[in-house]
Amino acid sequence: MEKALVFSLGNQEFSVQISAVKEIKGWAKATPFPAAPAFVEGVVNVRGSVIPLVNMAQMMGVSDDNDEKKAIIFLKDDKKIIGFSVSNVTDISDIDEEDFRPLPELSSDNLKYYSNGILSLGGRLVFSVNVSSLFEGSLQ
Repeated sequence: MEKALVFSLGNQEFSVQISAVKEIKGWAKATPFPAAPAFVEGVVNVRGSVIPLVNMAQMMGVSDDNDEKKAIIFLKDDKKIIGFSVSNVTDISDIDEEDFRPLPELSSDNLKYYSNGILSLGGRLVFSVNVSSLFEGSLQ
């Protein structure tokens, strides 16, 4: 059984595998970074490390009716850490293989790129985010 961190972007729920999460912090305004892509909010200082902060909703093309950010999720891959601003962190859920559903055929190419599928968590449908795609997309 795996665990997933569930969070919201606007009024939609998403999740990432908890193993990819370095830490979660309350919202902090970033220092703007010149000539960065539009979805990069800037950089933040975390215990002496300068880490890029990406607006996850904007990068993924998700409608974010509520522009208020309440948390930063710091995700890690083999080489780096990137902070992603989100509307809210909801919970940590246990997930099983049978909780996964494929994306519907009508899904946008953007959603297909960033999502592994949909998790059915106690009656809620939560988009499972592909962390590798987040890291690739943030470097474009």
